[in-house]
Amino acid sequence: MSRLSVVAVMLCSFTLISWATGGSVGASSICDNSTCAVAASLSPISLLVAIALTLFVLRYRQRTSLADESKVVGIWRRFGAFFLDFVIVLMVASSLGAVPLLTAEAYFTGSFQWAFEREFARATDFILVLPAALGALLLLFFYFYQHPRVDRQTVGQYVFGYRVMAAEGADNPQYGARVLLSFIGLCMWPISVAFALRTKNRAFWWDAGTYSRTVRVDT
Repeated sequence: MSRLSVVAVMLCSFTLISWATGGSVGASSICDNSTCAVAASLSPISLLVAIALTLFVLRYRQRTSLADESKVVGIWRRFGAFFLDFVIVLMVASSLGAVPLLTAEAYFTGSFQWAFEREFARATDFILVLPAALGALLLLFFYFYQHPRVDRQTVGQYVFGYRVMAAEGADNPQYGARVLLSFIGLCMWPISVAFALRTKNRAFWWDAGTYSRTVRVDT
């Protein structure tokens, strides 16, 4: 499948999910002292698109490409890929994460609605919203961990033309540790970028530390 076609699928998915829910999808519960704001929004179309998008990411065929060691994977190329991957995971996690809160609200009110807002909290809100937030983080982890483990590019890496693979001579790259350390590195991105700019191949510190590397591929 061409990279342009993959980008088109992502744009269509984002547009459909946003349009179907009026630009708001997901669940939230925020309380400040005695004031609370609890909301959830979803739609049948958004839910179906999220499921279809998950299946697409798992199954779409990537073109066979060869590594090009003569080119460097630039920092902004990697940030662009991460942003695209993050949006994809967020679209899926936000849609699926709204389901438990909407289901609970239907139990308490006696009728199911695809969206609601209220200014008071129930004891079940935190129990339902917290797992959804943790689930999004776990989904991010497994998304970035599983792709290199099965020798496959993430959607962002495929679109931006590079892949993650084992470092030269490394038999056991630590992809799980790579994901965790890269999340930490993103939180301290000015320092991470500064150190990467000082290296010849623009590598981040979590690359060598986990026996892995990024390599450009021909497009």
